[in-house]
Amino acid sequence: MRTKLIKIGNSQGIIINKSFLQHLSIDEEVELELRDEGLLMKPVQKSPRQGWDEQFQAAIAKGELPEGELLEGFSNDFETKGDWTW
Repeated sequence: MRTKLIKIGNSQGIIINKSFLQHLSIDEEVELELRDEGLLMKPVQKSPRQGWDEQFQAAIAKGELPEGELLEGFSNDFETKGDWTW
């Protein structure tokens, strides 16, 4: 896709096709990374396990059942409650 830079206040930006954003699951925020070959834009991962529940529900709906309680006890809460050591 080729696009032009447009003036936005004192900055410049681009308009990205809605279907591109939907394909990448981008809604409000992106991470930008400068690379030698250009600029990489990727969706912000709000949680390391973001989307897992939806994926599990879709798999279960297709008849793919999890093996026992494989992920029991795991949480998306990464804040420690009290002190701990390795």
